[in-house]
Amino acid sequence: MKYKPVIVVVAYNRPKPLERLLFSLKKLKNISSTKLIISIDNKAPENYSVRDIALAFEWPFGEKEVIYNEKRLGLRNHVLQCGDLSIKYGSVIILEDDLFVSPYMYEYAVQALEYYGNDDKIGGISLYNPTLEEITQMPFSPINDDSDVYFMQFPSSLGQAWTKKHWELFREWLPKNQDISNVLIHKHIINWPKTSWKKYFTAYLAAGDKYFVFPRISLTTNFNDPGTHEIRNINFNWQAHLRIEHDNYRFKMLSTSHCIYDSYYEILPSTIKHYSSKLKDYDFEIDLYGRKDLKKISKPLVITSRPVKNAIWSYKRALKPHEMNIIFELEGNDLFFGKKEDVLPVKSNIKRELSDHKYFFSSIMIGKKAFLYEYLSKYKLFSLFFK
Repeated sequence: MKYKPVIVVVAYNRPKPLERLLFSLKKLKNISSTKLIISIDNKAPENYSVRDIALAFEWPFGEKEVIYNEKRLGLRNHVLQCGDLSIKYGSVIILEDDLFVSPYMYEYAVQALEYYGNDDKIGGISLYNPTLEEITQMPFSPINDDSDVYFMQFPSSLGQAWTKKHWELFREWLPKNQDISNVLIHKHIINWPKTSWKKYFTAYLAAGDKYFVFPRISLTTNFNDPGTHEIRNINFNWQAHLRIEHDNYRFKMLSTSHCIYDSYYEILPSTIKHYSSKLKDYDFEIDLYGRKDLKKISKPLVITSRPVKNAIWSYKRALKPHEMNIIFELEGNDLFFGKKEDVLPVKSNIKRELSDHKYFFSSIMIGKKAFLYEYLSKYKLFSLFFK
């Protein structure tokens, strides 16, 4: 099926970021006769300038429509309303106003939608390639294979595309599943406010064994501008390398991929079994970031960064990404394979956090400084060291 997604910009009260995003959209390549919708949530009178920018913007690739919501929706309802446009138009690209896009964003989205649009196991198309695990903010990178994509049981909110079919399945699920406490997703996500559409989409993917498709080179990046969800310290953590050249994208079906991650950014055991004959006959869960709720894990065995008494095997944490230590069976005493009930409790403390930083950051000194800054901020200890 041929898709021609409408581009929908989700705007609120950020005039400068909106101008920046629209500037990048003007540079799109291989696009024509495509509708642009700028949907603005109400925050009168502060966002009159946002509406003025949207109305004045000249869209060179087709029709432009500005939707100004007279009643305040909030971020969750605003995104849901914008996603509903996929039902009217067949497919949509959703961009929040603090994003910036690659010139090849639209070209990639169209090809990905055509490839995955009818796959019931796909919940949506990400246009963003994360370099951090979202909860711990430890570095993340997928293992390599012979394609330009990988799969994760986690939705993208930094540029995404949906077909009508993708979106309708989620919308049918949502009203019946407001209690997501028993779904195997990070407890931090479960505790996100109800104003988050993303917490429910994460639960939807995990509960239905569905996945988002992610690109290996990002088509969007994020400036982390202050908005609805308050950001106290502006940083560049979510900036991603943008694609700046055209490519013939190599897609792969979920059913044939060995680069699939769950909602914790943990690689699936099936991939480990594919590459490690030593583990192929075991029934286990992966917990290399050490953050899974063991009570929700149904499998009897686990590979984890938490200590395990009477471990069957143990591995070093040296190769990157960390699952490569398991695949190549690098012996050590950092990652452990054993019974779920033998996993020892570990409190979040300075020793563990420093150990994580020493591994995940390429420079030990940078890692220590980053750790010290985050630790002092987290526990409000700056005043003890700096007057």
